[in-house]
Amino acid sequence: MKTIIILAHPNIEQSHINKSWIEALKASNPEIKIHDIYKTYPDWNIDAVAEQTLLEQYDRIILEYPIQWYNMTPLLKKWLDDVFLMGWCYGSGDKLKGKEIGLAVSTAGIEEAYTDSDNGFGTMEQLLKSVASTVKFVGGKYISHHIFHGAYQPDVNDRLPENIKQYISFITQ
Repeated sequence: MKTIIILAHPNIEQSHINKSWIEALKASNPEIKIHDIYKTYPDWNIDAVAEQTLLEQYDRIILEYPIQWYNMTPLLKKWLDDVFLMGWCYGSGDKLKGKEIGLAVSTAGIEEAYTDSDNGFGTMEQLLKSVASTVKFVGGKYISHHIFHGAYQPDVNDRLPENIKQYISFITQ
């Protein structure tokens, strides 16, 4: 299955989690395309036709980003708005129909913060529902998500190696 990662980290060079994921993926699966939209579009002027043409070449699309204010990064939102157009992937278009689409996300918050309790901010399923709904709307197959919680916790380096293995498994399943 031909896979592309749409990397949407505003500062990947300063990232610990997403950068570690990408470096490990490149080392183990160099055939997987990494498309860094912050590097490709530093001026935020997205070439929708080029992006659509790129996506059409892949069977599996993974959107990778750090959760920021309980949402995707701003350029990724703009990218979706500019690329997922009527006539291309919905309405009279079906270019994403049947494609597997999933998420790889990292959070600064600890896992316990993402609950539906009075002290929580909502579950990850609730926070990611808009993307899952978008995938369904365009005829794609939502394949779930991979998460790393607590990117700034003291034990981050203890937890990261196992999470990287899980990340690679999720991407390549």
